[in-house]
Amino acid sequence: MSSLVVALPNDLSLAGEIGKKGSQNGITFYDRKMGEEAIVVLTPSDVAAKFYAIGEIMSIADMVVISTASVDALLGESIIAASMLGKKTVFTKDNDISSILKSVAPKEYELVDRKEVLGRLMEFRRDASQSSGELRIDTDKAFPVKGVGTVILGIVRSGKVKVHDTLHSSSGKEILVRSIQVHDDDSQEAESGERVGLAVKGVDHTEMEKGDILSKDMKPYVSALTADIRKSPLARDVEMDGMNCTLISGFSVISCKVSKKESMFSVKLDKPTALWKNDGFILIRDKAPRVIAAGTVVELG
Repeated sequence: MSSLVVALPNDLSLAGEIGKKGSQNGITFYDRKMGEEAIVVLTPSDVAAKFYAIGEIMSIADMVVISTASVDALLGESIIAASMLGKKTVFTKDNDISSILKSVAPKEYELVDRKEVLGRLMEFRRDASQSSGELRIDTDKAFPVKGVGTVILGIVRSGKVKVHDTLHSSSGKEILVRSIQVHDDDSQEAESGERVGLAVKGVDHTEMEKGDILSKDMKPYVSALTADIRKSPLARDVEMDGMNCTLISGFSVISCKVSKKESMFSVKLDKPTALWKNDGFILIRDKAPRVIAAGTVVELG
């Protein structure tokens, strides 16, 4: 099955038009299957309460859809985040935002009538090389099921997972995959881009954190990293050296301190977190402009 992961930061009704509402954990998931094609839409459950969810969904998505139905601060912040993360973006044509896009815009974007968004998304394809790469599953939820045991929900970012595979969590746990569901259907395997539910042995649901990563080889949490960081055009006057802010990458959200390190930056995390080399992230703060920078992990530790 070919699956596409889409971030939609600012329009719950449009997400509902694209897919069927599924699980929630700060992020609401919507699934749509049409034959061998599938779309997974991620949208913040309550962006007013948890603004950082914008960073979660955008950093993990293949592409972004931004609704122009409301021309407000959230629209502007969504455009900045998509642009900083280098995500291909589709805008609806509900309102004319040409003046905004002259100031800041994603490198690749297009304008589409609202009723044509689903059809346009079905035309996109993920990079096929991601399915043959190293297995990585970013997890967002774990819970117990009577008679089954621990079930872990997540998105396969790269590679392929099969029933009976032995995986390692970034927390250090060795996990046996007992069964797999892909978009709520039983399956013997799941590959890049797919929303999965894994029934597993070897870990209790209380031992899994949102943001943990499952892989074939053990890759432990990290507490510090070196990164290439690029400031938002609206944050040119923000001093990054010595700044306390929040780093968001995938489903990991962590307070951190950023310090200048020659041509790069060092980032000290408030607690050990699941991150890999070359992961993209955004940095946010509580006051405007809230999206202050984006970056890439260059070195761990």
